[in-house]
Amino acid sequence: MKDIKDFYILGLPIDTEIGQCEFIKVKEYPDYFADLQIMSLNKLHIIYKYHEINKNHELDDLIKELEKLTLFEIVTNIPELQIAYYRVFLKVFGNEEALYKINNQNFDYYRKLIMDMNCVKEEVINPNPEIQKFIEKSKRVKQQENEPLTFADIVSSVVGYNGLSYRDINEMTVYQLYMTFHRIAQIKGYDTSTLFATVSTEKIKIESWCKHINLFEEEKHAIEYNTFKQTTGSIVNE
Repeated sequence: MKDIKDFYILGLPIDTEIGQCEFIKVKEYPDYFADLQIMSLNKLHIIYKYHEINKNHELDDLIKELEKLTLFEIVTNIPELQIAYYRVFLKVFGNEEALYKINNQNFDYYRKLIMDMNCVKEEVINPNPEIQKFIEKSKRVKQQENEPLTFADIVSSVVGYNGLSYRDINEMTVYQLYMTFHRIAQIKGYDTSTLFATVSTEKIKIESWCKHINLFEEEKHAIEYNTFKQTTGSIVNE
């Protein structure tokens, strides 16, 4: 199958220049979850994590060297990252020969392809460590304000709504699971809106139950500085 996102829902392997790329199934997801999270870290994420532990500036030279490298070069030089990528690439391509065909030129494409196929998002990060520190705190504030949504919640919701068994869910791809969950939420929202529209004197905006769902839409975590200060206190004192 060609690399067209609209067809990802079918769960068929994607044809690439280095071989067919398979979707990861729900039953396989726990084995590759940690590796996929590592794959979601871009160059700035990795450098920021070194900044976080660089309390005594002993890592200054290393950070300067990392800044000169591409993400591909960083991954191939840090064993923890290299192992995570190796495991995922071997899983989705099914053979080691494909791995030897990945290089500085095509690495970004295949990394993004695998992340998209498995609903892994790369969060935007600011190159300024101090600004990123503020963004991280802002994200934590928003997480505290919203109810947590776990993988178990998503799986059980799809089972409960569709009458499927957990064995059925295991055979879904991760992409199919998330798309189905969001479609259920859209349908339930539609039903609620139409119900309120029959009794409310105000005009209710009703979104179509089959409205396009964009699983790749970026989440916005930043909040206004004044709002953040009112919630957590001065960032200077942290």
